[in-house]
Amino acid sequence: MEFESERLERRQLESLSTAELVRHAIEETRLLARAEILHAKKELKEEVAAAKTAGILLGASGVLGLVGLSALLVAAGLALPVAQWLGVLLVGIFLVLVAGGLALVGSKRLPTKPLAHTQERLKTDLVRTKETLQ
Repeated sequence: MEFESERLERRQLESLSTAELVRHAIEETRLLARAEILHAKKELKEEVAAAKTAGILLGASGVLGLVGLSALLVAAGLALPVAQWLGVLLVGIFLVLVAGGLALVGSKRLPTKPLAHTQERLKTDLVRTKETLQ
């Protein structure tokens, strides 16, 4: 008998020998494991792409934050003797605000629960397997 990805009816299962049932269970387990691995790979690729984007945004926010801080320090230095400080101060404030916005967007894009869909599928598969074996 061929069991490749076919679903057997209850009456068909009852007519099979123990060895055939075990073979069928092993084949179903193999198919399930392959499917879970494929889903996990796909989900992992998506999460790596999201983490990459978040890392770029967080890196850019760090750089702009340092540039903004530098500009604010320059503004503080120029503020003492001359009135040219206002332009440098405005640029510094703008860069710090942009850095804060990028940090906020980047931190929201970080995955909070790795492989969430795969974990849920595995829990569901475990429950179904337990139900089937009872």
